[in-house]
Amino acid sequence: MMEEKNMFNYTLDELQEWYGREKGAVSKSAKPLILDRLKEKHRMVAQEAISFINKSYAEQPTPLSIRQVHYHLVHQLLGVYSNTIKDYNKLITLILKARIGGLIPWHMISETESLVSQVVPAGMDPEAAIKKALEEAQKQAGLNPWDAMNKYVVVFTEKRELQPQLEYVTNNYFVRLISLRGYGAWSRLYREALEYQKFIKDRDKYEMYAFFVTDHDPSGLDINRLYASILKNFWKIDCKDHRVMLKHDQVKSENLPPAPTKVKDPRAKWYMKKFS
Repeated sequence: MMEEKNMFNYTLDELQEWYGREKGAVSKSAKPLILDRLKEKHRMVAQEAISFINKSYAEQPTPLSIRQVHYHLVHQLLGVYSNTIKDYNKLITLILKARIGGLIPWHMISETESLVSQVVPAGMDPEAAIKKALEEAQKQAGLNPWDAMNKYVVVFTEKRELQPQLEYVTNNYFVRLISLRGYGAWSRLYREALEYQKFIKDRDKYEMYAFFVTDHDPSGLDINRLYASILKNFWKIDCKDHRVMLKHDQVKSENLPPAPTKVKDPRAKWYMKKFS
């Protein structure tokens, strides 16, 4: 069993290799939008979306949701853009590429899909902690142990159903927990990059650990790869990535029931090559 654990460490470099990606790759969608290369219809949609987002933020500095942009386009571009899942999904990719290309600043799009949980000690003054939350005073009084150790620890999961169980562990250890939804993680990971920048400010020595909890299937491992790659390759965060669960040796040691691989999943061939 120990030999098997050494075979599958699930580091980002390993996952990139398994899924046929270059070491520094992020995703196929992670390319900047170039308006001149778009066909007339798509360019019209892109220009209207970019103009609407920037103008709205200038008038009222609050981020828009992609859904708000979607409905604006539905009414503004009749016959060009429609209220369909197909056009909405295309808009998600378009806005991502526009943000990567600098046409839409990252902070102008809201992020409502994720859940964030973190118990943070209030400081050395117990009275301040008691005012904030009497029932949590014992936890919130005192120094943050991770600050004292110059470490920054975050758990990322795509399994929002596990939020209560994971919170039970992470809250006890003052660890930040981020519950995301599938591949829609770019906005949250941008905001996590900002949190990380706050932490490392004025620090000479520190260590960041990013732990991942995803399904052990073609998409689950690819999501693990994507989250880690956005952090390390796109936002250039120097962190040590570790997959916590689910791992192949955990599946075997816990004698978990088999779940057939979805062969129509475009990522299935890499997964089956490694684990079949």
